[in-house]
Amino acid sequence: MHKIAAASGIGSQEVKINILSELLKKATKLEARYIARIVSGRIRLGLGDKTILDSLSIAKTGSKEHRKELDEAYHVCPDVGNIAEVYLNRGLKGLEKIDVQLNRPVQMMLCQRVARISEAKEKLGLPVAVEFKYDGERIQAHKKGNDIKLYSRRLDDITGQFPDVVEQIKKNIKAKTVIIEGEAVAVGSKGNLLPFQKLMQRKRKHKIEEYVRKIPVCLFLFDLLYLNGKSFIHMPYFQRHNALKKIVKETNNIRIASRTICRTVDCIEQFFENIVKKGGEGVVIKSLSKDSFYEAGKRGWNWIKWKPEYAKGLRDTFDLVVVGAFFGRGRRAGTYGALLCAAYNKVKDRFETFCKLGSGFTDKQLKELPEKFKRFVVKTKPARVLIEKEMKPDVFFVPEIVVEVTGAEITKSPNHTCAKEKGQGLALRFPRFLRYRDKKPEDATCVKEILRMFKKK
Repeated sequence: MHKIAAASGIGSQEVKINILSELLKKATKLEARYIARIVSGRIRLGLGDKTILDSLSIAKTGSKEHRKELDEAYHVCPDVGNIAEVYLNRGLKGLEKIDVQLNRPVQMMLCQRVARISEAKEKLGLPVAVEFKYDGERIQAHKKGNDIKLYSRRLDDITGQFPDVVEQIKKNIKAKTVIIEGEAVAVGSKGNLLPFQKLMQRKRKHKIEEYVRKIPVCLFLFDLLYLNGKSFIHMPYFQRHNALKKIVKETNNIRIASRTICRTVDCIEQFFENIVKKGGEGVVIKSLSKDSFYEAGKRGWNWIKWKPEYAKGLRDTFDLVVVGAFFGRGRRAGTYGALLCAAYNKVKDRFETFCKLGSGFTDKQLKELPEKFKRFVVKTKPARVLIEKEMKPDVFFVPEIVVEVTGAEITKSPNHTCAKEKGQGLALRFPRFLRYRDKKPEDATCVKEILRMFKKK
C-alpha cells in the first residue's frame, strides 16, 4: 500500500496497477474485498476514528473515562492503529509520551468564532496578535535536511502538487529539522493575491510543471510546531512565532504572515478593515498569554477568526458535510437540484442534517455536481448519518465532501436532526453555497457550536 501511495511521475499509474494486481492475486476473497475498498477509499465500516477511540477506552476500563487522553494523543498522532497499540500495551503513561514526530502530520489547530470583535477582548484579553487570514491552501511542512513533506488540512501528502514550495523551503528555512505551518496562496504577476479558486487548479496531478509556471504561489508562514529535535506545541504562541522568525529567509515566494500587535479593540478593527481592502479573507486574532499553546486538532479559544461576512451581520457561516442529494427538476433536470448538508456531532460521532442547499451555485457548478460526487454515492444511508424520513434524499453519499455555507438564521425544525430534542432539531434558513472546503468531515462545524450560536441568538 505504501508503494502504491508513493508511486509518482511518468508511468506511475502502470506501476500502481501492477503492484495492486500482484497483491490481489495473492489475496483471499475476503482480503481482496477489503484491499479494493482501502485503495478506493471506501471501506464502509459504518464507524469513524472517534468511535474506535471510545471502544478502546471501554475495552480497557469498561467506560469512556480515558477518551480525553485518547483524543489528545490522536490529535498529535492521527493513526488509530498506533494509538491502539500504545494504549492497550502501555496505558495512559504510553499515551503521555506520544509527541510530535517528523513526517507524521499533526492535526491542525482550528479557530473559534465570535459575534463581535469586542468579544475577542473578553475571550483573549489584550494585547493580542492580529494576523492576515489568507485565502489559500493550509500547509504543514516537515523538513529533515533536504527531505521535505507537505501535508494538507486533511493530512493528505500534497508534496507533489507544490514542487516550488518544496524548493523555497529547502533554500530559505534555516533549520535541519522543523515542522512549520502556513498558507499557500496563488499570486499574480505583480505580487497581488489571487482567489482560492485560482489555486484549486494546482490540485491537478498532471502537467504540474506547467501549472507551477502559470500559477505561482507564495507560502505565508504563521506557526512552528517542532525545531531541531524539540517539540514546540506546548510552548506559548509568542515563543513559537519568535522561533519561526529566526529561521525564515523571506523572499517573494516565502514569507512570515503579515500581523500586528493590538492593545485596543479599535486597533483590531482598523487592521481588519485594511486587510479586507487588500483582498484578504479576514483576520485571525491570537492570544499572547503564557498558556497560548498549539492545541492540535482542537477549536480552542486561543485563536479567533473574524471575516467580512461576520462584520456585515452574516456571521452564521458553516462548514457542512454533504450526505445526500435531490434530483433536479425543470432547468436543473439532469443534475442535482439540492444537496443535503449535515453538521458533525463529536460526542456521538455522527452527522446530523442541518439544511437543504440549493442556492449559490453557478450553472457550471450545478452541472458538475453528479460527476463531483459520483465516487461517494452509496445505495443505502451511511450508518453515521442521521436523517429524518421527511428529508430522505434521492441519493446518499459517504460523508466526505465539505462545503462552506452561509444563511439568514438558525431556526427550529422537525425535519432536521441537528441537536434534535423533543421532536425539534435545528435548521439553517435560506442556506447559500459559498465554496468547497479542503477539510476532513470530522473538522466540519460541530453540533455543539451550532447549538451555542442558536442559544446566543
